[in-house]
Amino acid sequence: MANAPDPLANNPAIRLWAERFYDAKAWEMPDMPDAGGAALEERRTAALAELNKITVPAALSSGARRSLAGGRKALKKQILSADAAEAFDQIDSGIQELKDQITAQLAIAAAREKAQAALAAAEEKFAKERDSLDQGAFTYLETLIKTALKAMAAAVSDTQFEAVEAQAKDISAKADGAKAYGVFFDNWTRATLLLIKPMGDPDKETASTARAAQMEAAAALSKTGDFNGAKAALEVWKSNLDTEGHLAAAVSFDALLCDYEANHHKRCQNILSSQLRDARDFRDHLKDAKKLAYTDSKFPEAEAKLNALIAYGTRERAALAKFLRGFDMSMMTDAEFRKAVLAAQTKQAAAGDNDPKKALKDLKSWVKAHPAIMGQSYSTQILKALQKRYDALKQVLKEPELSDLNATWDAHRVLAEAGNFDMDAGAPQHHAKLDQLFKLEAITDSRREMDTILRRHPAAEGYNFHKPVTDALAGGNYPAAVAAAPGALEKLQLMPDYLALRQTAQDLLSTLPVDPANLRSTLEGAIQAAELTARGGDPAKATADLRGVLNRTDYLDLVLAMSDYRAKLANVQKEHTRTKKYLKLAEAESALDASLKTATDRADDDGEFSDAFLLLDAHLTLLKQAKPMATARYQVQGILKALQRAGTGSDKLDPFEVRIAAAEGEAKKPDFAKAKTDFDSIRTDLGALCASVAMDCEAADGADSNAGHSLDRHGPDVTDEDLITRLKTGKPPNAHSDDERSYTGASSKFHSPQDWLAGRELAAQAALAKGIDITVTEMTFTGDPLTDPDENADFTVEHGRPIDKAYIGHKKHVRLDDSGEPIPDKTYETFEEIEGLTRAYVNFIWEPEKLPAETTDHPDPGTDHPQEKAQDNADYVAKYTARHGAPPARIRGRWVMMQQYPVADGWDNETKTYTNGNPGNMIP
Repeated sequence: MANAPDPLANNPAIRLWAERFYDAKAWEMPDMPDAGGAALEERRTAALAELNKITVPAALSSGARRSLAGGRKALKKQILSADAAEAFDQIDSGIQELKDQITAQLAIAAAREKAQAALAAAEEKFAKERDSLDQGAFTYLETLIKTALKAMAAAVSDTQFEAVEAQAKDISAKADGAKAYGVFFDNWTRATLLLIKPMGDPDKETASTARAAQMEAAAALSKTGDFNGAKAALEVWKSNLDTEGHLAAAVSFDALLCDYEANHHKRCQNILSSQLRDARDFRDHLKDAKKLAYTDSKFPEAEAKLNALIAYGTRERAALAKFLRGFDMSMMTDAEFRKAVLAAQTKQAAAGDNDPKKALKDLKSWVKAHPAIMGQSYSTQILKALQKRYDALKQVLKEPELSDLNATWDAHRVLAEAGNFDMDAGAPQHHAKLDQLFKLEAITDSRREMDTILRRHPAAEGYNFHKPVTDALAGGNYPAAVAAAPGALEKLQLMPDYLALRQTAQDLLSTLPVDPANLRSTLEGAIQAAELTARGGDPAKATADLRGVLNRTDYLDLVLAMSDYRAKLANVQKEHTRTKKYLKLAEAESALDASLKTATDRADDDGEFSDAFLLLDAHLTLLKQAKPMATARYQVQGILKALQRAGTGSDKLDPFEVRIAAAEGEAKKPDFAKAKTDFDSIRTDLGALCASVAMDCEAADGADSNAGHSLDRHGPDVTDEDLITRLKTGKPPNAHSDDERSYTGASSKFHSPQDWLAGRELAAQAALAKGIDITVTEMTFTGDPLTDPDENADFTVEHGRPIDKAYIGHKKHVRLDDSGEPIPDKTYETFEEIEGLTRAYVNFIWEPEKLPAETTDHPDPGTDHPQEKAQDNADYVAKYTARHGAPPARIRGRWVMMQQYPVADGWDNETKTYTNGNPGNMIP
């Protein structure tokens, strides 16, 4: 869930303290006034004592903390400046008001945290269940979530946040109802397809039509949250059957099959592939159940088969099957071995005692009483059963234990293959060592996490918490390593927090004033004591002790100010870097850099983190003006070059170039607001030219080519209904016939021809920077992939501004495969509307020209060859060589834009950001 806005933004009471702070923004405290009367000094001392009791808690949001801390500073200035006892009546009232406001803000912060948690839980539940819902239920819950998010964004008081929390919990409860309905909807969807399948015409067509009608009726009800009504609407379809109870039977079987696949299948498969003799009696149960249901429509009989398999596949039987995998069944010639194994088989058999738990207990007792026989069994079985486990383990172990594993495995293998099963000198002694080595599997993840922590926080290595593990491994004491790993990991996991807090304390120490000296000495002593505690093996206590000192009023304000500043700086620097990627205008970049430096200097040079925080706020405001201007300018630059490339006349372009130069001048001043207005206006006015040139580009690309369909499928003239139809049926907006299909999970379109044309040109410029000129009409080809020119150039253009809307598919339609089994289709039952996408994928490919119809002397004199189209250069060379007996020196052809479409993958529609990182082909 996106973070809700800071309540400070809309809370007049808290904003008042910020204003007092700004009014008293002389950062130095005034000199003490001349001594007044005893009453004045008494009031001053009492007011300072009360003020010093006030702590601005870390639990508050950064905006609230900064404002309340600023108000506290303003009150202190008033206390020190007061020259009359009567002035303290108002000051004391202000101190009490500050206390009350902190209490109120703590209540707001607590309520806000609960609301955020409840809303995040509701969103998570919706995300988990949405792919099982019909479109009505999907839309119902999505609307509730959006309403709650809107309420969260507007909330500023504790009661408002409490209302959001209640709203979110209600959504979670309704999501449970939607989930139950969704499960039935899935079962019903598959069951009805199975019931329709054996029907003959016209009954099949009638039933299919009725099925679609009932789904539509159900969606209308589920869209209002009436899931019981929606379920009843689906059940009405049973009137299409000779026996109405067949629908309930089919739904029941599908529900049981879903439960089996989710909760029993993996365990059953392990049992059925085991050494249990009666497992063969159940190996065809699943296949038989599906045949009874899918082919014969005998759902009760199919359900009975499945229930029998579930009853057989118990956890107790799975445990016995797993234990038996360690037995070498080639030893059944040994009477004692055979007697024990057969006794276990008989006791566990479904047709016998059906007691696998007791069978396992008896078998374990027998194993303990017969170490020599089982030593031989385990030793030979290790080579059969543990080979894969050994292969996997040796990929993750490091030296020195890796060499030990390999040596022990090889020694065991040699002895076992030689039949040497002496308990003291044969294979069993190596089995004991292998058992220890295989137990290192249990700490593989722990060791990997320890390595990650040490890599990310090198300072943690000096505390040697990992040494008990590494020393034990080096000494071959694997049980000790396994035993030491959890404690070592636990301590290392605490180190990032401790190291960060220690760094904060050290930074704070460097900024503290010389006077009073006890502030510095107390903090210095706390840092040293915490370090001794941490190195003594208790980083948790070290962190707690140091935090306790830093939470003192004398330090807390500075620590919070520093923390708030750094968090703010990290976010501002990211936005600063993003903005400059688009800007690439020296004067404007210098102005932005100077603005950011003003803020960072105030912190780095002066140690005034509160002041620097406010300056970062001011810089962020500047960035919010600069970035939209920069992205508009970025697009305009691409559009202008595209129009020039297309040969647009100077009479049409000159006026725009004059306006662009003027807008550049505004950006250089910098007057970002005015420049943005100018570039947006230019971009809008270029719309007609862009539309015309875009159509020309598409027509040229599409001439005798598979290219030239981007505008038809993703252009601004494509309707929302076209996009939804493509998701639901696979039929693209530019389909040439009703049968044409192009399946997709995200159906999208550009807002404007400007967005489309700018993206095409920006990708073309990026290609040129990589040495690919899309204007060339011939290229060399040697067949050497190291020297031949690229035949493909693809890019993801990040426009930095909204360019698109899209529909994302969620729940897929279901169809029956050739065997009659229900499977997901390529089209979608439900969809989600998203908008604000900022990226587009652009792909250029090289197309060789057609080989002409011609007569050559190869392979025989006077051979006629028809006109042919080659798929790529290699295909062209092969076809050319077949005609002429030698490859061509150069290949004529052209570059075409094969694809351009907005990118929906990884888009978070709430935060309006991509969450899957930047692709390697990103521009700018």
